Amino acid sequence: MIVACTKCGKKYTVDEKNFKQNIMQFKCRACGTVCTLEKPVVSYESVEYSEDIPVAGKAEKNDRIRFGLFPKTIILMLLISLVPVGLLFMITYNETGDRVKQDTQAQMEQATSGLMNHIDEWVDKNKRLLHTAARLESIKSLDAVEQTMVLRTIHDQFPWMYLVFTLDINGMNTARNDGKALKDYSDRAYFRDIINGKSFSWQTLIGKTSKKPALVLAVPITAGGEVVGVLAAAMTTETISQSVAKWTKGKTGFAFLVDENNKVIAHQVKAYVLEEKSLSAYPVFSLSTGKTSGFGEFTDMTGELNIAAFKKNELGWNIVVQQGKNEAYETLLKFQRYILLVFFFTIAIVAIIAWFSARSISKPILEMTDAATRMSLGDLDVEINIESRDEIGMLAKSIVRMQTSLAYAMKRLKKV
Repeated sequence: MIVACTKCGKKYTVDEKNFKQNIMQFKCRACGTVCTLEKPVVSYESVEYSEDIPVAGKAEKNDRIRFGLFPKTIILMLLISLVPVGLLFMITYNETGDRVKQDTQAQMEQATSGLMNHIDEWVDKNKRLLHTAARLESIKSLDAVEQTMVLRTIHDQFPWMYLVFTLDINGMNTARNDGKALKDYSDRAYFRDIINGKSFSWQTLIGKTSKKPALVLAVPITAGGEVVGVLAAAMTTETISQSVAKWTKGKTGFAFLVDENNKVIAHQVKAYVLEEKSLSAYPVFSLSTGKTSGFGEFTDMTGELNIAAFKKNELGWNIVVQQGKNEAYETLLKFQRYILLVFFFTIAIVAIIAWFSARSISKPILEMTDAATRMSLGDLDVEINIESRDEIGMLAKSIVRMQTSLAYAMKRLKKV
């Protein structure tokens, strides 16, 4: 508090803590006068204000808080906390999604390559066998007896070839391993291909002998540099179908194989194989138009969204591996739901912490604001109970000291 000498008017600063009793005396350094001070009091009975000082009974409209410290603190804490966390979640969400999709694509493409390699190896093995047999003198001789002995030996060693036979340049049987009546095969595409100069031909069809879906491979029989006949072998597609039709993944994943005309060679639905069903209208083939391999999404005829990988071989056959998109990415969807759940949980926790933190800052400020308002209206007995040891606590102590000084000043004015 500030006091002045009663004689010369020199001013001194006196700490209220130095009052050991209600009265304290001190000697003026300028004139030597002994001055007496009374300990300041907090309460008073009445205060009179000058008429030119407006005193409001309540806060004016302009003094009302529109966007105060409390919401600002909450928003600031949310921004500081959630922006980096949100970016981290977003990056994790996208990177994980991309990685799972890439892994799924790689697995499906690997499956198509594996199945197609198995099919190509099987076809190539039979192709090389026929080329080797076609170079035998007993086959080149066009002697039915000698040819029949070789054809039966081939059938015994490779039993999946249920029919091994030779044709002359007119397409008529010259020999066959099963000993049945000779037939005319001049209408077959593989025969016409060989006669027209191809070194290898094939055809998927319903066999005249087996009445079942069959694959016929054919190579030329040459003598003296000219084609003198055709060596062919008919085999069921069961060997191929078993490896393709058995491939499954989850509840919706399966594989199938079609020929160059999109007729079914192998499929998990046996009826499709037996009738050589054409799948040209199947939506997945819109992905493979003009491509030898690839991956993509398509909507099937039931309206379900699927992903598929496909690959073609030298014969024009197309192997397709497909699976429902929701099932294929089920792990990704679960992870994404987990990430979102953790993110919203984090938002809730941060919001709660921000609310309590903002409240701990704004509440004492509002209390001191209310106390200052009441003091301005003459209520100097208002209690300020803020015991924090931070800057807000220091401000509260300053207001309490100001309250004490005002009360002492009011008491002195009352005595004048």
